[in-house]
Amino acid sequence: MRIIARDEPLHPKYLKRASDREKARGRRYQLIAVNTATGQVAWLDARHRSHVHVEADIKQAKAIGMNHWPSRHRTINVAWIAVVALAASLLAAFRHLGLPASDLRTASIQTLRFRLFAVPGRITYGQRKTWLHLRTDWPWTPILTTTWQTIKTLPIPT
Repeated sequence: MRIIARDEPLHPKYLKRASDREKARGRRYQLIAVNTATGQVAWLDARHRSHVHVEADIKQAKAIGMNHWPSRHRTINVAWIAVVALAASLLAAFRHLGLPASDLRTASIQTLRFRLFAVPGRITYGQRKTWLHLRTDWPWTPILTTTWQTIKTLPIPT
């Protein structure tokens, strides 16, 4: 096993969690344990840092519901994980197809819930149609309507 020590400048986002020693020196230290016998240190470090997207996907899956086990029975929990994976896939497709030019494309699930999925509105029925009335003072109503129009104009696969 090899231990790689990284020394980098202290980032302002990390300042709250930094130790007194890191704050005094203005540097952040990280240790990476690698069980790979071959490879240069720079390549191993780059390989480790490239896994950030995996950690972000796991964080998103936990926010969707992966860390909430509904039962003590394994089969029910396996089905739950399948539902969470389906929800994550639908969310990825929604981001890719519905939010192409928006900063919400890379937003966290909590931000999407607040801005788009939990919009205050009212459903009414009239003229043989169902109507959705959204608040005009909600700051993200234009983004939501643009996203809805974008999704509606997508071609239906045959």
